[in-house]
Parts: sequence; C-alpha cells; structure tokens
Amino acid sequence: MAKSMRSRTGRVVAGLVLVGALAGLVLVIRSAVEQRSWADAEGVVRERLRSGKSYSVEVAYRLPDGTEQVVTLSENGPARNPGDRVTVRYDLEGGRVVAAALADNDQAHWVAGGLLGVLALGAIVANLTAWARDPD
Repeated sequence: MAKSMRSRTGRVVAGLVLVGALAGLVLVIRSAVEQRSWADAEGVVRERLRSGKSYSVEVAYRLPDGTEQVVTLSENGPARNPGDRVTVRYDLEGGRVVAAALADNDQAHWVAGGLLGVLALGAIVANLTAWARDPD
C-alpha cells in the first residue's frame, strides 16, 4: 500500500483528500460560530412533522418588536412534542428573518466536525506516508 501511495497519483489523491477535509472542517466551524452569534427567542412547538426518516418541528416565536414568526425547523436533537418550549436562534437582515434554527442544533455541527476532523487526521497521515523518504 505504501508503494502505491508514494506514486504521483497517490500523492495527488492524498493531497486532495487533505485539502477537502480541511475546507469542510473550516466551513462547519464557520457555520457553527455564525449560528451562535444569532439572536435567540423562546418559542413553542406547534406541530411535529415527519418526512421519510427525518423529523422537523413547526415553531412559533416572537421577535423583539412583538411580531410572531412561525417557521418549520429541522429537528436534530431530542424529540419535541407540540407544546414543548424551545429556544430558536434567528438571523435578522433589514428587519426580516433570513435564517433560523433550533438552539440545540449544534449536535449536527459536532458530528460533521468530528467526522471531518478524523478524515483530516487520516489525510495528514496519508500525506506523511506519501511524501516520506524511502528508508535507506
């Protein structure tokens, strides 16, 4: 395996996997940090919806100006039932909500970040193996 990894193709593939894993990791971390900077509000689950194997919840919450927002959000954390109180993070631009997510939606970022981190470590090892000198 080390012989094929030290070939030109092996080195290129190892480099591309490393660049892809690091770029994905940066995007996941950036997205998680951006969501944490959004404003938040308490909301109430109105309905739990199922689409195939995934669930989403319809949540009603109020903005600081008093207007009520109703939005359907993906449910990545624990199961929620109608009437449950949740915290919603939202991003305002020009007085309009442009994005929203459940506050405990961080689990998806942790999973994706962990997987990409393991992939990046594996790619680093593959690159070290691919570019190492032959033992004399």
